[in-house]
Amino acid sequence: MHCGNNELVRLDNYSLAPIGKGHGLEPFDFVLMTGDSVSLDSDSSDDASLFLRALATLEVPRQGTFFYKKRMLDFSDYRNLLHYKRKVGYVCSDAGLISNTSLYDNLMYMRYYFENDMSITMSEEILELCRIFKLEEYLALRPAHLSPESKRLAIIVREIAKGPELFIIERPRDFLRDKSFETLKTVLRSLREKGLSTVFFSKDEEYIREFSSRKILIKEGKFIQV
Repeated sequence: MHCGNNELVRLDNYSLAPIGKGHGLEPFDFVLMTGDSVSLDSDSSDDASLFLRALATLEVPRQGTFFYKKRMLDFSDYRNLLHYKRKVGYVCSDAGLISNTSLYDNLMYMRYYFENDMSITMSEEILELCRIFKLEEYLALRPAHLSPESKRLAIIVREIAKGPELFIIERPRDFLRDKSFETLKTVLRSLREKGLSTVFFSKDEEYIREFSSRKILIKEGKFIQV
């Protein structure tokens, strides 16, 4: 599905140092348009994670330029990236919640930070997501009292609560049970209809068929557009 022709993200002549046991990424170009849904495959899970982290501006490139809506991002200071980061939902296998505060405050943290107001309340839209993902009854609890499944779902809701323009998710099928995975797909269908761009790493062929408009492959550090 392609919901528009506006350029959202562009990486020019981008290369990345390796993490873990990966190869790193040799110089490549990548363009993501509004409404694009891109699936990623790789011979190295570390290289796949590296690319997703780079899209979330969690990795500083060896070389190359990162454009958001045709404006170049400046990596010299973390604060220069905040206007982009707040528009990116990023769900990865090692994501966590803030342990010493309630689930409610975890979900509200980004709004507290950017609006500089601790008195704001959760929107009905996010409350509805909590109901859909069966989290509403846990909002007063701290993460230590949640099941692993509920923590993962809370991270998904937290990232959707940003109102992202880009949603990045790593292997959703691997860390969610069947019912939760189906619920996630229902939510993502709705968000894609509203023009959300998505990039994901998955080995689930059914998910890939439904949710990708194009594919990229990373093989031995080389970036290949399929």
